[in-house]
Amino acid sequence: MPTVKALAQLDLNLLKVVEALYQHQSMTGAAQQLNLTPSAVSHAMKRLRQVLGDPLFVRQGQRMVPTPVCRRMLPELLRSLTQLRQALQRLGSFDPTQAQQVIRLAIHDALEPLFLPRLVARFQAQAPGLQLHSVALEREQLTKKLDRGEVDFAIDVARALSRPVCHSPLASSPYCVLAGKAHWPQPELSAEQYGAARHITVSNRPTGKVLEDLAFAQQGFERNIAIRCQSYHSARAIIVSQPLLLTLPRSLAQGLMDDDLVMLPLPFAVPEVQTHLYWHEHGQDDSLLQWMRERILAEV
Repeated sequence: MPTVKALAQLDLNLLKVVEALYQHQSMTGAAQQLNLTPSAVSHAMKRLRQVLGDPLFVRQGQRMVPTPVCRRMLPELLRSLTQLRQALQRLGSFDPTQAQQVIRLAIHDALEPLFLPRLVARFQAQAPGLQLHSVALEREQLTKKLDRGEVDFAIDVARALSRPVCHSPLASSPYCVLAGKAHWPQPELSAEQYGAARHITVSNRPTGKVLEDLAFAQQGFERNIAIRCQSYHSARAIIVSQPLLLTLPRSLAQGLMDDDLVMLPLPFAVPEVQTHLYWHEHGQDDSLLQWMRERILAEV
């Protein structure tokens, strides 16, 4: 157990090392973020281990992962560092050109090509010191990850989340249907043809209805799903060679189109797909996160 005296004399800068090591899961990545050498990061962790009496991080393969003791203290540690930064930022004016921080955006890989290139272009021009990291979106863990500061923002379809998670509409897109031109030469698609066809759908979950089927179910409509795969690029390759229909948002379909495919309007009306930006309310007053949020909403 650490003594009261040891904790009182603890260099609080060492806690930034814990934060960076947790975010990057490597000594090298943490060192780059902190503008230190890997040996300096290693020395800082040694000092912390001596004070706290725990390894804090252990190596698993190529990653440095937190110990149980470290995992217990991380949520409060990350929250406290965020609050401290917010308090300091409020003392002066925020200058994005001087910002030096890693911003983590949780986003589905299908949505990444739609949003990330524009965001990177904007932030490289206006805040070159920021590091924008795109990470996998885990819907079941999103609230927890936002609360712990493991991610700063998320882009996902509209969901019924309430505070402490905040969200704002980002974009919308109507559904359309893709088919292989060799299997669907005509430019029209009737509701009867759609209902009789075999379909392919995309989901990274092994079971359960996908987003479009939830919308169809509200109208009492159910499709014949013949194939379920994990990526739209895989689905695109399959419909070129097989007589299957792929239903998806038009914004995604436009990135898949080529001479082998035909894009057809959905033959009945369903609500457009809504995409939202999500963040945690503890970042509402953070000058950097507020600037980021405003730019994301304006850019997209």
